[in-house]
Amino acid sequence: MTPEDVLAHKPVVLSQEQRQLYFDQGFLKIDGLMDDDWLNRLRSLSDDFIEASRAETESGEAYDLAPDHSAEKPYVRRLRGPEARHPGFWEFASNSIFTDIAEDLVGPDVKFHHGKLNYKHPGSAEVVKWHQDIPAWPHTNFSPVTLGVYFHDVTLDEGPLACVPGSHKGEIYSEYHPDRTWSGHLSAEDGERAGVSGAVDVTGPAGTIIAINCRTIHGSMDNKTNRVRPLLLFCYSSADAFTWTAHPAPTEKFGEIVRGSAARFVHMEPQSVEVPPDWAISGYGSIFASQRQETVAKAT
Repeated sequence: MTPEDVLAHKPVVLSQEQRQLYFDQGFLKIDGLMDDDWLNRLRSLSDDFIEASRAETESGEAYDLAPDHSAEKPYVRRLRGPEARHPGFWEFASNSIFTDIAEDLVGPDVKFHHGKLNYKHPGSAEVVKWHQDIPAWPHTNFSPVTLGVYFHDVTLDEGPLACVPGSHKGEIYSEYHPDRTWSGHLSAEDGERAGVSGAVDVTGPAGTIIAINCRTIHGSMDNKTNRVRPLLLFCYSSADAFTWTAHPAPTEKFGEIVRGSAARFVHMEPQSVEVPPDWAISGYGSIFASQRQETVAKAT
C-alpha cells in the first residue's frame, strides 16, 4: 500500500497527525500507549533468557553473544527471533499495541517479518553504526516498519536510537565494504552525504515506542551508564510486500498475517536495492557481528 492508501483508512490508536509525521520524517516516537502489565511481562521474559544464557558458550540459533560472554557475566547482544522462543513474545508480536500501531502505519492487512531483542551494554564497543534496514532484506515495496519498545528509561547516556529525518525519501545506500564483503553500515562518506549529523536522538521513559521505516538511516551511540539497555523490536509490512532474497534469520512466524488478510496482488515500487549476500548460504550473525567483522558474508 502507498502512504496515501494507508492514510485513507481509519486509524486504530494513532492520530492522523502522528501517521502523517511518520510518513514525513520516516520514524515516530510514541508515548503513553504501552501497557504496564505487558511491559512487566516482557521484562520478566528477558530476564529469564539472560539467566538461561549462562549455559551457552558461543553464539547459536537463539543468542548472539559477545566474545567475552561467560556464565559468571552474561554478555548477550541479541536474543534472536524472540517470537519463536516463548509464546509470550509471539502473543505480544501478534496481538497487542504493536499490531495496532503496525496497522496504522502499513494498512489493514499486516504481515510479520521478524523480531529481535537487542541489549546495549556499557562501553564504546556498543556503538551501532549508521545503517538502513532494507538492504539486508529487500522487499517489493517499502512499507516494512520496525517497532521497538524501551524496557527502561532511556536518556542520552544510555545510547538511544537516533534517526535521520527524511532519509527514507532519499538514496538507499550500499552496506558493502569495497572488497564486496558485507559491512552492515554506510560508509563514512555516504553517511556525511546522507546528513547523519542531523540525526535525532529518540529518548524517553520506559514504555516509549519507536517506529522506524525500513529506509530510514539510524544507529546508536555507546551506553555511558553501568546499566544494560534492552530494546525489543518486531518488524511488520503490508501484506502486499514480499521478500525477494533469503531471509537473514527466519523463524516459523515469518510471513504470518497478524491483521486482516493475505494479499491478492504484489505491490511493487521502482527504487533499486543492492542485492545482499545470500544469507541461506553465508548465514547471518547479527548487525553487531557484521559491523565488527566477526562474520564475513560476500556478495554473490
